[in-house]
Amino acid sequence: MCFCIVPAVSHQPPPLASLPVNTESRSCSANPVLTYVPSKKTAKKLKNPPPPEPVPTCIEIKGEPLGIQEFLQDMAREQSWRIGENHTSEDLWSFVRYFNPDELEIYADAKVTTEPVKFTVGKAATVIRTSDIGGEFVRVQISVHIQGEGKSADTTLKQPATVWPLNSKGVFEQQLVSALQTRYKPLE
Repeated sequence: MCFCIVPAVSHQPPPLASLPVNTESRSCSANPVLTYVPSKKTAKKLKNPPPPEPVPTCIEIKGEPLGIQEFLQDMAREQSWRIGENHTSEDLWSFVRYFNPDELEIYADAKVTTEPVKFTVGKAATVIRTSDIGGEFVRVQISVHIQGEGKSADTTLKQPATVWPLNSKGVFEQQLVSALQTRYKPLE
Protein backbone atom coordinates (compact mmCIF):
# COMPACT_ATOMS: atom_id res chain seq x y z
CA MET A 1 0.00 0.00 0.00
CA CYS A 2 1.36 3.42 -1.00
CA PHE A 3 0.32 6.72 0.55
CA CYS A 4 1.03 9.47 -1.93
CA ILE A 5 0.50 13.19 -1.51
CA VAL A 6 -1.16 14.68 -4.54
CA PRO A 7 -1.28 18.48 -4.80
CA ALA A 8 -4.77 19.93 -5.01
CA VAL A 9 -5.76 21.24 -8.39
CA SER A 10 -7.52 24.61 -8.36
CA HIS A 11 -10.22 25.33 -10.92
CA GLN A 12 -9.80 29.09 -10.63
CA PRO A 13 -8.82 31.12 -13.68
CA PRO A 14 -5.10 31.86 -13.98
CA PRO A 15 -3.88 35.13 -12.45
CA LEU A 16 -4.07 38.06 -14.85
CA ALA A 17 -0.29 38.36 -14.94
CA SER A 18 0.02 34.82 -16.31
CA LEU A 19 -2.31 35.37 -19.28
CA PRO A 20 -0.53 35.32 -22.63
CA VAL A 21 -0.09 38.67 -24.29
CA ASN A 22 -0.78 38.36 -27.99
CA THR A 23 -2.78 41.41 -28.93
CA GLU A 24 -2.24 45.16 -29.23
CA SER A 25 -3.61 48.53 -28.11
CA ARG A 26 -3.48 52.08 -29.44
CA SER A 27 -4.88 55.53 -28.77
CA CYS A 28 -8.41 56.13 -30.03
CA SER A 29 -8.74 57.33 -33.60
CA ALA A 30 -12.02 59.03 -32.57
CA ASN A 31 -13.82 59.50 -29.26
CA PRO A 32 -17.49 60.26 -29.88
CA VAL A 33 -19.34 61.72 -26.90
CA LEU A 34 -23.06 61.37 -26.38
CA THR A 35 -24.48 64.83 -25.67
CA TYR A 36 -27.85 66.08 -24.53
CA VAL A 37 -30.13 66.88 -27.46
CA PRO A 38 -33.52 68.35 -26.55
CA SER A 39 -36.55 66.92 -28.30
CA LYS A 40 -38.50 69.13 -30.69
CA LYS A 41 -41.24 69.53 -28.07
CA THR A 42 -38.76 70.94 -25.55
CA ALA A 43 -36.66 72.86 -28.05
CA LYS A 44 -36.95 76.03 -25.98
CA LYS A 45 -33.81 77.01 -24.15
CA LEU A 46 -33.55 75.35 -20.74
CA LYS A 47 -32.96 77.54 -17.73
CA ASN A 48 -30.48 75.05 -16.28
CA PRO A 49 -29.31 72.71 -19.05
CA PRO A 50 -27.42 69.63 -17.86
CA PRO A 51 -23.65 70.11 -17.72
CA PRO A 52 -21.69 68.67 -20.63
CA GLU A 53 -20.53 65.12 -20.13
CA PRO A 54 -16.78 64.80 -19.62
CA VAL A 55 -15.03 63.14 -22.54
CA PRO A 56 -14.71 59.42 -21.79
CA THR A 57 -11.27 57.90 -21.45
CA CYS A 58 -10.68 55.94 -24.63
CA ILE A 59 -8.34 53.23 -25.92
CA GLU A 60 -8.56 50.89 -28.90
CA ILE A 61 -7.71 47.23 -28.38
CA LYS A 62 -7.12 44.48 -30.91
CA GLY A 63 -9.40 41.77 -29.57
CA GLU A 64 -12.99 40.79 -28.90
CA PRO A 65 -15.42 43.14 -27.06
CA LEU A 66 -16.63 40.42 -24.70
CA GLY A 67 -13.09 39.21 -23.98
CA ILE A 68 -12.02 42.74 -23.04
CA GLN A 69 -14.98 43.12 -20.66
CA GLU A 70 -14.27 39.71 -19.11
CA PHE A 71 -10.64 40.71 -18.57
CA LEU A 72 -11.69 43.89 -16.73
CA GLN A 73 -14.26 41.97 -14.66
CA ASP A 74 -11.57 39.44 -13.69
CA MET A 75 -9.32 42.34 -12.70
CA ALA A 76 -12.07 43.80 -10.48
CA ARG A 77 -12.44 40.42 -8.75
CA GLU A 78 -8.68 39.98 -8.38
CA GLN A 79 -8.35 43.48 -6.90
CA SER A 80 -11.27 42.76 -4.51
CA TRP A 81 -13.09 45.95 -5.43
CA ARG A 82 -16.31 46.59 -3.55
CA ILE A 83 -18.76 46.84 -6.44
CA GLY A 84 -22.52 46.74 -6.85
CA GLU A 85 -25.28 47.55 -9.33
CA ASN A 86 -23.43 45.39 -11.82
CA HIS A 87 -25.00 45.25 -15.33
CA THR A 88 -23.47 43.64 -18.41
CA SER A 89 -24.38 43.26 -22.05
CA GLU A 90 -22.48 42.48 -25.24
CA ASP A 91 -21.11 46.02 -25.53
CA LEU A 92 -21.44 47.50 -22.04
CA TRP A 93 -20.41 46.89 -18.45
CA SER A 94 -21.73 49.28 -15.84
CA PHE A 95 -21.13 49.09 -12.11
CA VAL A 96 -20.71 51.19 -9.01
CA ARG A 97 -17.43 50.97 -7.13
CA TYR A 98 -17.64 51.96 -3.47
CA PHE A 99 -14.87 53.94 -1.75
CA ASN A 100 -13.92 54.55 1.85
CA PRO A 101 -12.83 58.17 2.67
CA ASP A 102 -9.14 57.44 1.95
CA GLU A 103 -9.92 55.89 -1.45
CA LEU A 104 -12.28 58.76 -2.27
CA GLU A 105 -9.40 61.18 -1.68
CA ILE A 106 -7.27 59.21 -4.19
CA TYR A 107 -9.88 59.02 -6.96
CA ALA A 108 -11.89 62.24 -6.63
CA ASP A 109 -11.18 65.93 -6.25
CA ALA A 110 -12.86 66.27 -2.85
CA LYS A 111 -11.88 69.92 -2.48
CA VAL A 112 -14.29 71.27 -5.13
CA THR A 113 -17.13 72.05 -2.75
CA THR A 114 -17.67 75.64 -1.57
CA GLU A 115 -17.56 74.62 2.07
CA PRO A 116 -15.37 72.04 3.82
CA VAL A 117 -16.98 68.60 3.85
CA LYS A 118 -16.01 65.57 5.92
CA PHE A 119 -16.67 62.68 3.55
CA THR A 120 -17.60 59.31 5.03
CA VAL A 121 -18.04 57.24 1.83
CA GLY A 122 -17.99 57.64 -1.91
CA LYS A 123 -18.93 55.80 -5.06
CA ALA A 124 -17.97 55.84 -8.71
CA ALA A 125 -20.69 55.02 -11.25
CA THR A 126 -18.64 53.50 -14.06
CA VAL A 127 -19.63 52.67 -17.62
CA ILE A 128 -17.28 50.72 -19.89
CA ARG A 129 -18.54 50.64 -23.46
CA THR A 130 -16.91 48.41 -26.08
CA SER A 131 -17.65 48.83 -29.78
CA ASP A 132 -16.21 46.97 -32.74
CA ILE A 133 -14.61 49.50 -35.10
CA GLY A 134 -13.30 47.08 -37.72
CA GLY A 135 -9.81 45.89 -38.52
CA GLU A 136 -10.04 43.57 -35.50
CA PHE A 137 -10.01 46.60 -33.15
CA VAL A 138 -12.48 47.44 -30.40
CA ARG A 139 -12.96 50.95 -29.01
CA VAL A 140 -13.12 50.92 -25.20
CA GLN A 141 -14.66 54.06 -23.65
CA ILE A 142 -14.61 54.51 -19.88
CA SER A 143 -16.87 57.06 -18.15
CA VAL A 144 -16.73 57.62 -14.41
CA HIS A 145 -19.06 59.80 -12.30
CA ILE A 146 -18.11 60.13 -8.63
CA GLN A 147 -20.23 61.11 -5.64
CA GLY A 148 -19.10 61.69 -2.08
CA GLU A 149 -21.32 61.42 0.95
CA GLY A 150 -20.63 63.26 4.16
CA LYS A 151 -21.46 66.27 6.31
CA SER A 152 -20.53 69.91 5.98
CA ALA A 153 -17.71 70.80 8.37
CA ASP A 154 -18.56 74.53 8.19
CA THR A 155 -20.09 75.48 11.55
CA THR A 156 -21.36 78.87 10.32
CA LEU A 157 -22.93 78.09 6.92
CA LYS A 158 -23.67 74.39 7.33
CA GLN A 159 -25.39 72.98 4.24
CA PRO A 160 -28.16 70.38 4.57
CA ALA A 161 -26.83 68.36 1.62
CA THR A 162 -25.15 65.05 2.37
CA VAL A 163 -24.25 63.95 -1.19
CA TRP A 164 -21.96 65.94 -3.48
CA PRO A 165 -20.97 65.25 -7.10
CA LEU A 166 -17.19 65.24 -7.35
CA ASN A 167 -14.80 65.50 -10.28
CA SER A 168 -12.72 62.45 -11.06
CA LYS A 169 -8.95 62.91 -10.86
CA GLY A 170 -8.65 60.35 -13.68
CA VAL A 171 -6.81 57.86 -11.46
CA PHE A 172 -9.47 55.13 -11.68
CA GLU A 173 -9.78 55.52 -15.44
CA GLN A 174 -5.98 55.34 -15.80
CA GLN A 175 -5.85 52.17 -13.70
CA LEU A 176 -8.29 50.51 -16.09
CA VAL A 177 -6.38 51.72 -19.17
CA SER A 178 -3.04 50.63 -17.67
CA ALA A 179 -4.43 47.15 -17.00
CA LEU A 180 -5.61 46.96 -20.61
CA GLN A 181 -2.23 48.16 -21.89
CA THR A 182 -0.46 45.56 -19.75
CA ARG A 183 -2.64 42.79 -21.15
CA TYR A 184 -2.87 44.19 -24.70
CA LYS A 185 0.57 45.62 -25.42
CA PRO A 186 0.60 49.07 -27.11
CA LEU A 187 1.48 49.24 -30.78
CA GLU A 188 4.92 50.67 -31.35
